Amino acid sequence: MSLRLGVSNLAWPAEAEDRALALLAERGAQGVEVAPTKIAPWDELSGERLAQFRARADAAGLKTSSLQAVFFGKPEASLLGDAAGFDAMCEHTRTLAGIADALGAGVAVFGAPKSRLRGALPVDDAMQLAAERLRVLGDLAAAGGLSFGMEPVPPVYGADFLNHARDMLALVALTDHPNIRPHLDTACVALAGDDPVAAIASAMPGLAHYHMAEPELGPFVSPKLDHEAAGRALNESGYAGWLVIEMKQGEGDGLDAVSTAIDFAKRHYIRV
Repeated sequence: MSLRLGVSNLAWPAEAEDRALALLAERGAQGVEVAPTKIAPWDELSGERLAQFRARADAAGLKTSSLQAVFFGKPEASLLGDAAGFDAMCEHTRTLAGIADALGAGVAVFGAPKSRLRGALPVDDAMQLAAERLRVLGDLAAAGGLSFGMEPVPPVYGADFLNHARDMLALVALTDHPNIRPHLDTACVALAGDDPVAAIASAMPGLAHYHMAEPELGPFVSPKLDHEAAGRALNESGYAGWLVIEMKQGEGDGLDAVSTAIDFAKRHYIRV
């Protein structure tokens, strides 16, 4: 069984959404990863707005593969902060569960380095507190059929906790919750000085989700990373989940860059 291909909606402006969805379907992608605030601000993401997006995706033959940027614009939400910060994270997770249920998404990528800052908290204490709180978040997410995909994020992206894949995997194991699972991103792993191939092997068989990404969410015209090796490792591992292209908007409406990225993914990751 081959990987399912999706593309993040970070790659195009909101006004190009219909053309982007049509392009994804035409080029053989099966899904779209949704940063919810690209549809509407958090306080305007009504059931009607979400249903309209799902209907457009359905009409193009696409599924909502996943959610990302799920704590964007929510600086008050904190995994390791005080009780008020964690309460805000819990409340927002309830919102995410509703969004996931409305769109049919099964995974939310938990990157959000600013929402999980460790600060002066010792690493061991941070791991214990994060595991305790992630069990609560896992229960809340499960109400919408959602799992959090925990992403290792390198220091260069502003993270001071779970920088390496091994750290993320240790936390997932410590949390021991079915809705708290591993997620990997080619660029995040490589920028932490780690080997994506080794990270993939370590994350299996529980890997929930995967991002094909370049540093700083760059395009795939002249990629810097060894995606051929990562794609081979994913396929040889038996992973059959979503491979999502994560990139920021390119020139113009970004759709030429999306086409190039899809072609690249087909060459290096998708094995039919």
